[in-house]
Amino acid sequence: MKQSLSVPVAIGVAGMLFACSAAAQTTLDAYVKKGLESNLALRQKTFDRQKAELDLKRAKALFYPQASLNAQYTLASGGRTQDIPIGDLLNNVYSTLNQLTGQSKFPQVSNQSIQFLPNDFHDTRVEVVMPVINTDLYYNRAIKKELINTQQAEIDIYKRELVKNIKEAYYQYLQAGKAVDIYNNALMLAGENLRVSEKLVQNGQATKESVMRAKAQVSQVKASAIEAANQQQNAAAYFNCLLNQTLEAPVLIDSSLLDKISTTTSAVAEAPAPLGREELVKLQSAQKVVGTSIKMNRSYLIPKLNAFYNIGFQGFGFRFNGDQFYQLGGLQFKWDLFRANDNKYKIQQSQLDLDALNTQYKDVEQQLTLQVRTSTNNYRSALQTLQARVDEVQSAQETYRFAERRFREGQALQIELIDARTQLTNARLNYSLAQLAVLTRAAELERVTAAYHF
Repeated sequence: MKQSLSVPVAIGVAGMLFACSAAAQTTLDAYVKKGLESNLALRQKTFDRQKAELDLKRAKALFYPQASLNAQYTLASGGRTQDIPIGDLLNNVYSTLNQLTGQSKFPQVSNQSIQFLPNDFHDTRVEVVMPVINTDLYYNRAIKKELINTQQAEIDIYKRELVKNIKEAYYQYLQAGKAVDIYNNALMLAGENLRVSEKLVQNGQATKESVMRAKAQVSQVKASAIEAANQQQNAAAYFNCLLNQTLEAPVLIDSSLLDKISTTTSAVAEAPAPLGREELVKLQSAQKVVGTSIKMNRSYLIPKLNAFYNIGFQGFGFRFNGDQFYQLGGLQFKWDLFRANDNKYKIQQSQLDLDALNTQYKDVEQQLTLQVRTSTNNYRSALQTLQARVDEVQSAQETYRFAERRFREGQALQIELIDARTQLTNARLNYSLAQLAVLTRAAELERVTAAYHF
């Protein structure tokens, strides 16, 4: 088994990741792109951002005049009344005038009783209201606009995690396929051991016990190969789930990703925690929202002024004519003079929220720095482990080659050959797992340094 480990590693501040050729990255990059476009959880977060954009549009709409059609028609009976003694006040005067003129031009009138609840009365109008001075609208618009950035940061956080998960799932699938190949190769070796054992028994150079032992080894390796194939199927199902495609969809294999890993660690350098990490951007956005809320709460000292204009019809009987037509316009002024320090308490609460966010920002910044340090150390350790596994595979190959030759010549026991074959299989599996660890650590390092560009 010849190992290909000569490709250099290109490690940079942005990610310190292993470098593969463009052709080698095409398959995985295509899968990552597909996952970013079709992942269901990511789509749900996109809907939240779209809702935030609509909230901003609603906030902007509040600056424009608001028009509404209002109509009210009432029928009433009973209730409070007001007596007006018109007859008592005018009838004596009218009688005197009639006597003086000698005519009956002034008839007698009766007292009136006016009902407070209007009966057969309607008020139909179009009302237009427009804010003239209202600082809450400006701050509300600023908050809604910043919340879009918050949602976008949330989406980017999930995107980076999704990219890491897709890559790790793909690497796991490749490693599972590699394990299947290793066990198939081991099955060939065990089958060859069985064939040689049977030949030696036929020639009287070995006992039937060696054949039975060889058959047991073949069965054992077959069971391991079946388990490895099952793991490969599960890895493919999980990978397809991340891409939102059928779980049985075939996965293209790019085994060159496993073969083109360098074990060079001299270029691995410590990278600073990026200031542009979406987790920090999200907290910065939250700080801006709270800061704007504080300004909005402080604006209670500024009065509010609205303009309104009504045009419509009002009167008894549901009629629309010139007698019932009316227009009404004006200004509405409101200035909160005393609210028992409620606004001051709200400002203090928001200030506490802002202080908490500032503390959380520093804590997250330290955690991200720790992530970068830990991921860098893990990546360096994975490379060193891979180099050790290379030596292990080479030693196991030589050991098996010598044991097989000595067994064919009748100079070694079968148990020695089985042990050498087992060691070779385990060494190849350990090397494959070490390759997976390097790729996984590289994906983690790419995640914590925000090196992947969407």
